[in-house]
Amino acid sequence: MNHPKPSLMVLTLDFYPQIGGVQTYLFEILRRLAGCYEITVLQPHSAPAKDKLHSINVIRIKGRALELVVRLKRSRPDRVIVGHAHPRLLASAALSGPFSVIAHGNDFLAAQSRWHRPVFNSLIRRANHLITNSRATEFQLRGLDLHPSRIIYPGTDPAFFTPPNEPASQPILLSVGRLVPRKGIDTAIAALQDLVGQYPTLEYQIAGTGPDQDRLQGLARAFGVENHVRFLGRVPQEALPDLYRQAAIFVLPVREEKSARSFEGFGIVFLEASASGLPVVAGRSGGAVEAVQDGKTGILIPPEDPGALSQAVRRLLENPGERKTMGAHGREWVETTMNWDRAAEELAEVLRF
Repeated sequence: MNHPKPSLMVLTLDFYPQIGGVQTYLFEILRRLAGCYEITVLQPHSAPAKDKLHSINVIRIKGRALELVVRLKRSRPDRVIVGHAHPRLLASAALSGPFSVIAHGNDFLAAQSRWHRPVFNSLIRRANHLITNSRATEFQLRGLDLHPSRIIYPGTDPAFFTPPNEPASQPILLSVGRLVPRKGIDTAIAALQDLVGQYPTLEYQIAGTGPDQDRLQGLARAFGVENHVRFLGRVPQEALPDLYRQAAIFVLPVREEKSARSFEGFGIVFLEASASGLPVVAGRSGGAVEAVQDGKTGILIPPEDPGALSQAVRRLLENPGERKTMGAHGREWVETTMNWDRAAEELAEVLRF
């Protein structure tokens, strides 16, 4: 006799096909749990609609908290997850019954400078489980007297991101991410000044869009390296594997922007690069310290030190054997541990209680 699958409802403002760390984290884990749960994603949206993605029911409704509460009470799911810490989602879940929360970093930090901070933090404390994506994010939460019950690291898909058949022959540096100050792309552009004399064919490719783009383009001109920098804009997901495969080194010297309450909670792109067999140069900041194994899958540098970044890049360009070894270690780490199958199994363990 077939027993019905337990139902899981996930509340989120951000979900596939939108692009971003939260969207990827939720979608990749949920689609792997669809065989065990009847999953519905409830997404407040300006345009109500219903959809089905990889056996996940996606329902977009008008975003008032009361409508979310009504939908939750009517559906009576066995498990409820708030996919990222947002006041409307937390309030709706808390009014409807037991729930779990996934906190990613900048989602809960943004609330700390707003009028609803006490209520927001109280709602998080009511969660049955507070899940987070790294020790760095856990540290930030504990500083607010919010205590995670579980860290579930992100992953990536080693079947989608794969190494090239032949290592890159051109000195191409690559960054992938939203163009905001905490990504440290300005540090990477500044480092090119020390590199282009020795490597005249060096190219720095930057995939992504964001509010910092005009400033970064101005910096490239000011440093005289604009001919070595390519802003690729938004790159479709299906084109990313080839973009990684043609690069020699992945660079993203992320940093914490304390005044803006912004830090890198983890950095899934570091794992995508590792899955693609690339060595990584990253800022020693936030969750990047956990996404990159220093000296093994990449090199961690002081996040605002262009000289340290150029030194790390030069070291890797001059030692193709070390590049290959770091890329191989990164690939192995993704295949054995840092993948979405492992992350989905860990969330399933939390949901069983």
